Amino acid sequence: MSFLNPPKADVRRRRILVGGASVALTAIVMTAFLVESRSGYSKPDPKLIFVQNWRADRTRADAEADQRATRAAQEAKMAASRAYIATLSGDGRVAAQEQYDKYITGGGPDKDVPYVAAAPVPAVVEPPVQ
Repeated sequence: MSFLNPPKADVRRRRILVGGASVALTAIVMTAFLVESRSGYSKPDPKLIFVQNWRADRTRADAEADQRATRAAQEAKMAASRAYIATLSGDGRVAAQEQYDKYITGGGPDKDVPYVAAAPVPAVVEPPVQ
């Protein structure tokens, strides 16, 4: 029954072992978090895809008007890009023109479709919170 009343040296040694093990385990866990945060082990951020949403009672004329407005906005954006490239000179102009050509041949205007409403969207009015 001596194990029920161990000598003080055994108690001290056990406390040192348990304390050392807990400090070592904590250090290992914190080191693992540090290494993980620097190495990029986490999953990459999800890619968000935004879609356009329309009313259920949308007519074909509304859709065509929206498409015309969107195409006009794209053309204005591309015209502004061409005008800016025309103001450049030297290597900057060549590099900008190459980048613009790559954007056009890669289908950029068709992929990068900004939504432009043909009619102004009514403001959303939220009810007061009581």
